[in-house]
Amino acid sequence: MNRLVGVTFSLIILGVALVAPSSVRAGDPVVFDKLNKAVVDDGKLILNVRFRYEYVGQDNTLRDANAVNVRTRLGYETGYFYGFGFGFDVENVHAIGDDRYNSTINGRSDFSTVVDPEDSELNQMFIKFGGKEAFIPDTTVKVGRQRIIWDNHRFIGNVGWRQNEQTFDSARIINTSIPNTSLQYIYIDKVHRIYTKASATAGTHDMSSHLARAGYKFEGIGELSARAVLLDYDRASTSGNSSKTFGLRFTGKYPLNDDWKVLYTGEYANQEDWKQNTSNFDLNYWFGEGGIDYKGVTLKVGYESLEGNGTSGFQTPLATLHLFEGWTDLFLTTPADGITDLYAKIGTKIYGTSLLVGIKTLEAENTSADYGTETFFDIKRTFWGHVTPRLTGAFYSSDDDTIAVDTDKIWLGITYKY
Repeated sequence: MNRLVGVTFSLIILGVALVAPSSVRAGDPVVFDKLNKAVVDDGKLILNVRFRYEYVGQDNTLRDANAVNVRTRLGYETGYFYGFGFGFDVENVHAIGDDRYNSTINGRSDFSTVVDPEDSELNQMFIKFGGKEAFIPDTTVKVGRQRIIWDNHRFIGNVGWRQNEQTFDSARIINTSIPNTSLQYIYIDKVHRIYTKASATAGTHDMSSHLARAGYKFEGIGELSARAVLLDYDRASTSGNSSKTFGLRFTGKYPLNDDWKVLYTGEYANQEDWKQNTSNFDLNYWFGEGGIDYKGVTLKVGYESLEGNGTSGFQTPLATLHLFEGWTDLFLTTPADGITDLYAKIGTKIYGTSLLVGIKTLEAENTSADYGTETFFDIKRTFWGHVTPRLTGAFYSSDDDTIAVDTDKIWLGITYKY
């Protein structure tokens, strides 16, 4: 950690020395005003504490899991000083009481799994270039360990549901110089996954991956975006995740009047094996969601299909997978016969409390075999702008115990965010 901090600060100092005017280097007092604005006025403290209890009960020989832990995240991010800035945060996950759950690294394999292993880590540390004095107008650059989220998290996300966040050692460039257009390129060197560095195989994945996204917003209708996700995993043990994926997405909403809005999203992608991946596949992804919003009551119906050919399934290993194919997290890896997800959900806010309930049916895409049905709910409310208690539940009823068994999960937590 000390080495990373030293390198980052050295880069900042070098950058400021190169781009700052001579009057700054000569000690002009204006530099101190700019520095104070960047660090104090435009800087922000990162403080996020989440206490959570998770219950997992499954129709198998495993003992029910009861996990109690707290996640603390602390850091700071500056504004821009002559086009340069800096940010970092550290993260600690601490279990409370006996480990009555399998965290994947605590040796309690007789219990159901709750992937919240204890750990302390450098979660983010990056330098950034941008702001009004950026050397390239309308462009931001961020280099280092960072959080990355695209769209609905399907192809890349931070897995924020779990206590330990997924972050990336990467370089990211975003340009918005063309009106209504956003262009983005990302190079990823390493993925720090939720399993932590203590897991030799699942914790950290080395790669040399390239991602690009271009989006154009049509006024009053929505955004059309195109993406390329070229994943090249360095190690032989993870090369099965190497793939190239190209896709299109359109999402938006259209107000019919002051009370009614129509909601819509459509997406398609194609995925093939790439680089050191020894599998041979050419698979498609389809997603469609439609809905209505009436005075804050939202009803959505959607369908998602990830193809499988009996040997390989369409995979998105960098996604926030908890959001897809069931909150019980039984299909984090797409089965070889693929998977389809037909769902409906309704949500609203009553007296400041957000409510959501839904149901989904899961089937094999290649054979149409029934996997099962899941119902879910979520209740949360924020008090005083900082404190959010939350109760969430997901209940999976299996139609094929060889794929997944009946599973119940309950989460009860409270988050403080500064």
